[in-house]
Amino acid sequence: MEKSLNKKDYLRICLLYGMVYATIPIIILEITWDSLANMIGLTDGLLKELLASFLRAALIEEACKFYGFMKAHKEYHFSNEKEYMIGAGMIGLAYAIIEKIASGNAIAIILGIIFPMHILWQMNQGRHYYKYQKAKEEKDDKKAKKELFLATFVIFLLHGFWDALLSLVSYFAENNKIPNADMIGSTLLIAIILFGIIYMVVSIKKIRKVLKNHQEISKKDGKETK
Repeated sequence: MEKSLNKKDYLRICLLYGMVYATIPIIILEITWDSLANMIGLTDGLLKELLASFLRAALIEEACKFYGFMKAHKEYHFSNEKEYMIGAGMIGLAYAIIEKIASGNAIAIILGIIFPMHILWQMNQGRHYYKYQKAKEEKDDKKAKKELFLATFVIFLLHGFWDALLSLVSYFAENNKIPNADMIGSTLLIAIILFGIIYMVVSIKKIRKVLKNHQEISKKDGKETK
């Protein structure tokens, strides 16, 4: 039976691969994005916010977090679904902490505390990437493509739409001259909250299932080695 990762391993993944390999590149690239946006005159307005939601936030952040996850996997050689899931989650945790400290958006901070999306996105990414690896080993190309799609592009889309909706809520809250701005903003906020609750509940159920299955496998392996 292979040696499982311990708390110190996960802490190192969070601090080294989450902070150094994921978060620092995100900061550098987002500063670069802001500079380029200023150069071309894209400094304000809804278009800038929506583009930033998908490109500045979702694309840059998810690409860097995935890079950090893959660097951690290269060193630790995650061997089971639990390790893939928690290893990826540590990357999300590291970035979530820094993002909340640096963020000046009150709505985003409150929702970020209630709905730890970065952690959940990355834990789900880890689960799907494990399934992708298993499908590759079993030479199931159709399943492998599906799981890789779920581990990468779907996470990017979820992140992009989440940030875009937050941007729209802020936009309508700050532009009362727009007809029915308050009602539109409130409706979008309710939609975000409902989606967040559903996504969190579904994710937690799947996370618990992975942990329970791992515990049962560990007990079985322990009995077999006696």
